[in-house]
Formats: sequence, C-alpha cells, structure tokens
Amino acid sequence: MKKLVSLFSIFVLAATSGMAGEWKTLFDGKSLDGWEGHDKFWSVKDGTIHGQTTAENPTKGNTFLILKGEEVTDFEFVCQVKFGGNNSGVMYRSEVVDQDNFVMKGYQADLHPKHEYFGMLYGEKYGKRGIIAQRGQRVVAKADGSKEVVNVIGDDTKLTDTEWNELRIVAVGNRLLHFVNGQIAMDLTDNHPDAMAKGKIGLQLHGGPPMFVNFKDLKLRHLEGDEAKKVLAEAVAISDKTAKPAAKAAPKGKGKGKGKGKSADAGSGSGSKKNDPNWVKSGEKPKWIWNDGRTEQRLWFRHGFEIPADVKSAKVYTTCDNGATVYLNGKRIGENPDWQFPIHRDGIEKSLKKGGNTIAVAASNKGGVAAFILRIDLETTNGKKLTVTTQPAGWKATKTKPADGWEGAGFDESAWNVKLKSLGEIGTGPWGIPSGSGGAGGGSKPSGGAPAADQITAADGFKVDLLYTVPRDEQGSWVSLTKDPKGRFYASDQGGKGLYRITVSGAKTDVEKIDVDGLSGAQGLEWAFGGLYFHKNGGHLHKLTDTNDDDILDKVEVLPSDTGGGEHGNHAVILTEDEKALYVIGGNHAALPPEDSIARNRIQSWDEDLLLPRQWDARGHARGRLAPGGWVTRFDPEKKTHELVSIGYRNQYDIALNSRGDLFTYDADMEWDLGMPWYRPTRINLVVSGSDYGWRSGSGKWPSYYEDSLPPVVDIGPGCPTGVVTGVGTRFPIRYQDAIFALDWTFGTIYAIHLEVDGAGYTGKAEPWVYGSPLPVTDAEIGDDGNFYFLIGGRNTQSAMYRVSYIGNESTDSAGENAEPEPRKLRIPRATRLALETYHGIDHPHAITNCWHNLSNEDRWIRNAARVAIESQPVERWAEKVITETNPQAKITGAVALARMGNPEKHRAGLTEALLGLDPSSLTDDQKLGLLRAYALTFTRLGKPTRKERLQIIDRLDPLLPSENADVNTELIRVLVYLEAPNVVPKAMKLITDRGETEVPDWTELASRNSRYGGTILKLLENHPPSREINYAFLLRNMRRGWTVDLRREYFEFLNEAAKYAGGASYPGFLANIRAEALGNCNDAERAAVADITGEDFNPKPDFEIQPPKGPGRQWTVAEANAEVGKRQRGRSFENGRNLFHATACGACHRFAGLGGAIGPDLTSVKNKFDRNYLIESIIDPSAVISDQYSSSTVTLKDGKTHTGLVIEEGEQIKVYPPDHTSEPAVVKATDVEKVEPVPVSQMPPALINTLNPDELADLVAYIMSGGNKDDKVFK
Repeated sequence: MKKLVSLFSIFVLAATSGMAGEWKTLFDGKSLDGWEGHDKFWSVKDGTIHGQTTAENPTKGNTFLILKGEEVTDFEFVCQVKFGGNNSGVMYRSEVVDQDNFVMKGYQADLHPKHEYFGMLYGEKYGKRGIIAQRGQRVVAKADGSKEVVNVIGDDTKLTDTEWNELRIVAVGNRLLHFVNGQIAMDLTDNHPDAMAKGKIGLQLHGGPPMFVNFKDLKLRHLEGDEAKKVLAEAVAISDKTAKPAAKAAPKGKGKGKGKGKSADAGSGSGSKKNDPNWVKSGEKPKWIWNDGRTEQRLWFRHGFEIPADVKSAKVYTTCDNGATVYLNGKRIGENPDWQFPIHRDGIEKSLKKGGNTIAVAASNKGGVAAFILRIDLETTNGKKLTVTTQPAGWKATKTKPADGWEGAGFDESAWNVKLKSLGEIGTGPWGIPSGSGGAGGGSKPSGGAPAADQITAADGFKVDLLYTVPRDEQGSWVSLTKDPKGRFYASDQGGKGLYRITVSGAKTDVEKIDVDGLSGAQGLEWAFGGLYFHKNGGHLHKLTDTNDDDILDKVEVLPSDTGGGEHGNHAVILTEDEKALYVIGGNHAALPPEDSIARNRIQSWDEDLLLPRQWDARGHARGRLAPGGWVTRFDPEKKTHELVSIGYRNQYDIALNSRGDLFTYDADMEWDLGMPWYRPTRINLVVSGSDYGWRSGSGKWPSYYEDSLPPVVDIGPGCPTGVVTGVGTRFPIRYQDAIFALDWTFGTIYAIHLEVDGAGYTGKAEPWVYGSPLPVTDAEIGDDGNFYFLIGGRNTQSAMYRVSYIGNESTDSAGENAEPEPRKLRIPRATRLALETYHGIDHPHAITNCWHNLSNEDRWIRNAARVAIESQPVERWAEKVITETNPQAKITGAVALARMGNPEKHRAGLTEALLGLDPSSLTDDQKLGLLRAYALTFTRLGKPTRKERLQIIDRLDPLLPSENADVNTELIRVLVYLEAPNVVPKAMKLITDRGETEVPDWTELASRNSRYGGTILKLLENHPPSREINYAFLLRNMRRGWTVDLRREYFEFLNEAAKYAGGASYPGFLANIRAEALGNCNDAERAAVADITGEDFNPKPDFEIQPPKGPGRQWTVAEANAEVGKRQRGRSFENGRNLFHATACGACHRFAGLGGAIGPDLTSVKNKFDRNYLIESIIDPSAVISDQYSSSTVTLKDGKTHTGLVIEEGEQIKVYPPDHTSEPAVVKATDVEKVEPVPVSQMPPALINTLNPDELADLVAYIMSGGNKDDKVFK
C-alpha cells in the first residue's frame, strides 16, 4: 500500500510540475496565479511579486505567499529579490501550519539586511533550531540534535537589501546550499532528527516594522538521479573552493570574527568542560535554599556529614544567586561570581576524608530572588557511593558574619538559627541548571581572560581593540565609567575594590587606584564642576575633589540623597544639557532624595491608578513596592537641591543626551513576566519633564497608550540594560554621531539607537552595533580622541576595557557650526514642548492661558506637556474649563488632569457628567482610549459613580465592545468589568474563544546572542501564549455576575490551555493565581459545574467541628495587632487558624480555600494582593477601604421604603443583604427602585476579632495569609 501511494504521488508530481530537470517558471509577471496568500499584503507591481506591510496595514506575525499544489524534495530554485524595512525569506520543504493566516514551518533561506544573516538558513517555527547556519558557515547538524561549524565559506561582499540580488537554493537529500549572486552563502549537511525531506515553497513577509519585498524571475526545477548528483556536486565544488577550517578563520564581513570564547579555568568555578551538569538532576536532587531575606543580603552556611571510608573519587556542583565562596574542611574549593557560573569540578576527593566533614559557604545576594544549591557525589575505596545535597533541614545558616575559623571543621555553629526554606529542586525556577558554558552574552565568563578583540563583532567599518584586562582579585569588576577634563577615565568596581584612573595613550593603558576614604561601588560617575560625582550602589551621592592641586582626589562631600536599593537603587549621574546642573537617577527600589531637598516637583500627583485589583508578582518580587518606581532628578550643585523630573521606570541604569539636548534612558524589563500581557520589553525612553512611564509592580504596569503616560522611543526585547552614552563627540559617520548607544549586559550587545524626530518626540531603530559571546557590557564613554570606550564586567565577572574606532571610508566630520538649520517642521514641535515644560511644577499666572489650547494637540508629547502644566496650577482656576470644554480631545485630556488633581466632593459628579456628554462612537480609537482612561481615573481618584451614572456609562460603552482595535477592547473590558456591565462577560469570552493568531515578537536574532537566556526566549517564541486573551481573562477574574455555566467552563478551559504555553518564571504562578481568584468568585453551582475542569472537590461546608475562641480577647487596635502578630511569625497552628476563620464568623460571608459563604469576596487569594498590615487593618477597620463590589448601599423604593446592605442585582430582581449575616436578604423588583445610594460603612462588623487572644489572632492571620496552605513556612 505504501508503494502504491508513493507511485501515485510521483505520477501526480510529474503531471503537475513537468518532468524532473526541466525549469518551470513560477510567476508570469502579470498575476498571482498559482500562489495563495493574503490579498491585503501581496500584489503584482511593475512585473514583480510585491509584498508590503504598513503601519496602517500590519501583519500579526510572519505571513507567506505559498506556491499552490506541488511540494519539493530534491530541487534547484532561483529568483531575483530586493527588500527593505525588515527581513524576508524563501521557505522550502516546509509545511503550512495555519492555512487561514498563511503561516509556514520549515527551512527558510533568510533574506536579512545584516551581513551575517543574508542568505543564512533559518528554521521558521522549527522548535529549538532557530538559526541553523549563518552566512559564511558550513555546518553539520548531528543526529543527537547538536551542530558543528566545520568550515568558514564564501566571501565578505557587502550585500544591499534594497537592490536586486539573486538567490539560489540547491537541496539534494540532506545537503542544502544557498547562493547569493553566485557566491556560496550557506552549506548544511542535515542529520538532525527533525530534518525535513519535502514540503512547500513560500515567500515571506515578516511581522514587525513596515516592510516591502519584490520577487521576480522565479524558477524551479525538480532533481532526481544522476542529474541531482551532478547539480549537487557542482554546488559543493563552489563551496569547497572557499572553505577554510572553522578553528582558523572566522566569518568576515563585520571587520571581526565571531569566534568562540575560551572556557573559564577551574579556579574560577567553571570547572571541567567534560562534565555535563545534567548529572545533578538524577538520583537525589539538591534543592535551592535560602531564607526569607530580600535584596542585598549575605548568609553563611555550614553542613556536616560523615564518610565511612577513604574517598576514591568525588565531584561537586554548586552555585548561588548571586554568588558564593565554598569551603570543604576549611579548604577553599572555588567561587562562583554569579548564579550562571557554577563551581563544577571533578577531583575534589583530596579535600574530603574518612569520618566527619564540613561544608562551609559564604553566600550573597545582590538583588531579586536569592538561592543557594549544592551537590557532592563521591565514591569510597570500598565501593560505597554517597550523595550530599542542600536541603532546608540539616543545614545551618546565619546572617551575622561569623568569627575567624568558621570555615573549619571544629567551628561551633550551634547558635546559627536562620530558618531555611526550599525554592524548588534543581532544574526549577528561573535558574534551570546553570552550566557556565560559552555561547552566552552577558556574564558568561567569570575569569580566565577577557574576550579577545577578534571574538567581538562590530558593524562595518569599525574596529575593536582590547586595552586592559582587569585583575579581578585586585581591582574587582568594573561597572561605571567617566572621564575627566584631561581625557583620563575613571572606573569603579561594583563591590568594594575601589576607584581607578585609567590613562590611555595609543596602545598603552596605565591604571592607578584612587583611594578616597575607601569609596567603591559607584553605579554612576561624572566629572563636573571641579570634581568627580560618585553615586554609590546602596549609598549616597558624593562629590570627590582635589583640595591641594596634586592631581589626586582627596576629599569626599556627601550630598542630599538617600541609600538602599542595591542593583535597583542609585544609578547614573550626568551633566545637564545647559551644563548648569546634574541629572541623577535611581531605579525602582531607590528612595527619592530627602523631601526637604526637593525644591521643585514636576510631577504633581502619582499613585498606583489601577482600576481593578492588582496581582503582585507570583514569585514575590517587588511585592509591596509602590510608585513612583525609577526616577530622574535635576540636581543644583550650588543650592544642593533636586527637581523631580520624571518617574515610572523599572530599573534604568544610565541616561544620555543626544545632539539636540534631549535626554534618553534604557529601561529594564521584568523577565519573569514573559508571556503575560503586562510584560514590557527593555526599551529606550525619552525622558521629558513631568513624565510618568507607568512602572507599577506585579500586574500593575501601565500600557504605553494611557493618556497620562507616554510611549517608548523603541522597544528592544529581553535584556539587562546597563550603560547609555551619546554619539556626540565621536569620530564616526554622522548617523552614529546622532545616535544614542545602549548597552545590554545579558545579550552582550551595544545597540546604536538611530533616532528619528517624530513631532515633539522621537521614534527609533535599534542596530546591534557591537556584540560578542561573552561580552557583559557595563558602561561606556566617548574619549577625547573621538573613539568609543566600553567596559565589560559586573557581578564579579571578568572585567576589561575596550576601544571601538572607525576605520571605514565614510566621512567622520561633524555637522558643526556650518550645518544647515533644522527645518521648521522639526524644530517647532520640540520648541512648543519645551515652552510648556517651563510651567511644570510652578504656579504661573499665564500658564492656563498659554497652555490650554495644547490639550487638544494631536502630538502626544505636546499634549502631555500641556496637561502637566495645567495640573501644576491650582485646580480651582481651571476645573470649570474642563466641564465646559467643547473640543473632545481637550475635554478628554482635561478630564484626566481633573481626575488626578480634583476634589471628590467638588468635582466627581461634574466630571462624570462631562464625560457622559461625549459620544464615544464619534471618537477616534486614540480618543476612545483617552476617554476610557479618564473614566478609570475618575473612579479611582474621585470615587465610584452612582447607580444612575453607572447605567448611563454602560449604555454609552457597551455597544463599542467588541472593537476592531484590540487595545480599545482591553480598556472597554476593564471599565465595564468595574461597572459590572451585564454583557461584558459573554462579549469578552467570545473574544477569548474566537481569538486569532497570537502576535509573536521578532526576538530570534537577539536570542541567538545568548544560548542560555536565549533558549528560554526561543521556547517562548515557538510556543507563545495568547497574552492578550490572558489579559481579558485576568480582567474577568473578579466578575461575579453575568456568567452562565457554559461561559464558566469556557473560561477555565482557556486557563488550562494557557498553562500549556511557555513563559517567564512567574507565568505559571500568575495563571494559578488568576484561576484561584476566578474560582473564588464562582457561586456554588458554578464551582460544582466546573469541578471536572478544575479538579476541585467542592463542598463549601466545613467538615470539622467549629470550636469557639479561648480568649481572653481585647479591644484590638491596628498597631497592637500588628505588633503581636509580628512577634509570632513561626510555629502557628493551621488547624486553629482554620477553625477561628469560621468561629469568628468570617466564614459566614467569605469563602476561603473552598469553605464558607459567598456573600463577600473569596479571601483565598488575599496573599497575592495585600500584605499582613492591610489584612489586619481591613479586619479591625473594615470601613477604611471598601471594595466597590462589596460596599453597602441604601436602596430607596418608589413607595418610600428603604433597605440597607450589600446590593446584588440578579436580572429583574435586586437582593439586599443586611449587615447581620444571620438575616435573610430583602428581595425587590428593579422596577420598584427609586434610587441606590452608597453608604460609607462596610457591611462587615468591625469587632469580629475582639474575642481572640494574641496567639489566636496570629493563627487566624497566618491561616489567611498562607492561602490555606498547611505546608506554608509560618506553620513550621
């Protein structure tokens, strides 16, 4: 039967494709007959196949024009192609995986503007294969899934994407070759288990930025037998002519090779390359352990174990986030400078002995999650095998630095009492199994020498020189760089090894230590106003000066500033554009400068401004951390005062001014959010006066379209931003002089950000300008010679200094004074923004008159500047102007301002009425987004609407859902959920169930620069979650009404499906928390109906006897309760806490862990949203903050009767639950209701816990904050 099918296939192929060996023309020059694809992207233009996307007509992900009918096996293909704006490609031996959207999977001859990618072989949607072979590589893909570059091939001819180039593909058996303009580009022998033998041909339009591609002269011939052998032999012969051994010659074309880095030496902790670290996950698995400490913490560990005989052989694997030094029986066996670089060594048997042995560890954390892991495997001379692993029990730890000799076997650690917990087994969490192997970008080499210059890739015409390799043990790992008026550089170790002055003269580099009161650890350096400004990691802003003119800094002055924050703390300091002050910045864990030092605040009002409840990070990062997030101030060196300029960043490390004097920064992502809708990639931001870029912790990050925020200049992708420097002063081509350079530590890349003026702001493109593997870049500076100097290092990794110079043929003259004046259309918008910014943070009599008309400006940057100027004026001067404004955009912008600055009693009702006066159906999508944000801010800042207003707003907004604009859908759902609109659930669920193709970001090239971090990203790209629909589900999770059983089932089925996708470290936790909250808001019938999907054995009635409290109680205050509970954070009773939840009547209204009533909110997920203090305050003073969903109201009927309690609308009826939970609800007809008025008193009684003694209160709080988890640490 198989033979019959095969013969039939051959017959069909011959009948439709022509005989083997005959060329077939695939395009007639007039029509797309024989091809299929989206009509809106593909057409015939000037006798070519023309594909194009625009900003107005983008493609959601890559899409293809597919050759109909036939498939190819062995073949030869040629075409002419030119393209621009993004990369394209020709698919072959590929399959169609989404016919509706014309999506393909398989081999792609990549057409890419970058030299090393033009003509390469890329695996489109091809699992982990990604870039299979770059241009200039002959590769053998092996049966075990690995690959080897065996030769360097081809030439270094520069190819221009926007000009016609010939692409030729030869594929015979497992040998695939690509040619560009007759020159070999790629040669692969594919023995990979997933190699594709046959499939379809397609032409690519790439998702992302707008692009075009043109194809012509497309021809195909099928090959078989001797002819196939002949064509292949001729193609291989061309490849052979240029082949060089890969170990001796690297691909050219960037002026540098891409050679591999050397492995780190054993003493650095990397160990032997022959050891595969995967052995640590077999047998007895070690656990990641730590205590509950936060950032900037040190712990010392000890663990004793017995060995029954002499040791024959032993090996160790250990690492720590962020670093550790490890001892065996007092002997140092290694140090890991960061978690990616484990100590992984054979041959440690000499450090072990028969009898008692001791492991001692000095471990430290420098920000974020902390954990330590270790495993030792040994074999004794009598053949017995033993394993020693980290576990929470059996290991001792202390936070206090121990006395001398703590590393040795005889030390007494009995007083060490830090409680340890497990963060998961090896292979879990954000760490996986760190290998310390090459192929990474940032930080992949702790020591053993810095990467040689020929291991670093630079853009055409640029040369990289290694100037100085930092001796790590003596001078540390350098993370900040500046220069003085004499052109000498200053660099600082991240830790405690000091400040250094570097003099570069040609090929000679001299380094001297500058010891000024032992200062070290700068994350910001700037020479200005006669001294060196030094912003210390975790410390203050200092000024260092030379008091005796001996050219040595000798005096330290501490300036107004604050401390703390670690790697998310105090960062860069630079000279302002007018050279009269300094810009100073801090990350999202850095405290603002002291309040009495802030002379002017350009941001008048900030808050979380989240309409619906937030979820904190599922792994606890930045829990409780509130606005303003990262900040920028302007520091006056004479008055020693600050102006707060901008806020809302996550962790921007550095800033720089461009040639126009505008300020830019490179902000960090939260990589654990990958896959979630609130993930924000690393991005370049324009730092303007009064701006709030909307970083809020956990799920609270603002979308960039919010009217009270601003968009990024360019999104880059995952990474770890470090230095930012201007191209001003370089002796580079003019486009680089006008660029901003941004450094990414993780992916070892320096981006040249090419800016384009966009009104009063900018857009930009990020060019990977210099990169290496490894190349953990930290900071950069422009030398007096016009060259670019940069550092690598950080987190105690190997540090070095490099220079990039231009050796190309383009002019390096600066525009200078003879430059043409900037065109008026470019100059005026920026001048307008700057003029508006002069009113920020000051009360000015002409501000309203001069700024008001710009509230309607189409330019967001101008409109934002006008709004901030208005907000800076007393609100009573302009509130009425918002109400009476007739221009829709001005009214929306003014409404945002009034919501932020207004008084609830004076302005809420009038502002709500004014917003209702706008017809949303007549607005543009951007205006609709502004209107929805104005509503949200009105509700959060000024108060919830009345019932009448609520119904009016629902009537206005409900018809708009769904919209063709996905962002509008998101905000409509957000606001309508808040308003409890009856139709929002079915409409949102339809968007979820009928979702289209997920937009997948174009990060494949970026991921290729770091095999370790990049692997996670590639998994995400191959299996990207439906992030937008997850956001819809997130917004719906607190909606209690409007559901049917079928909709509930669809909802939880979607969450189960979403859990199968890849994501960041917090992705599964966020989904679990969404699911838990949504379950908590189901009624009893719904929970029972979805039990087969959720796996929940649901019965809300307690199956244990409820015992009354023992007391004696007291009249608890918030302060007393917090103090008593704070003393009792361990050893609590799960059973007693659960009993007290029901004994104090909490369970009469609230469900928890599946048990209790359903009138009030389910409290199971409280731990994901609030801290202990909030919980205690809510119990003792429940009326302080009342959720809109559960606040009491007075219902007045048309006959004058009233009912007070929790109001729940159910169709044509309204139920009013009285405060007494034992009473039945009053049921009235909706048509009998005259009005519903909110009551500022909670439904919940305020004295429920006054019968409890301190231990009982601690048990109750522990039970609630554990989420009902009896294995929580608080019960141990």
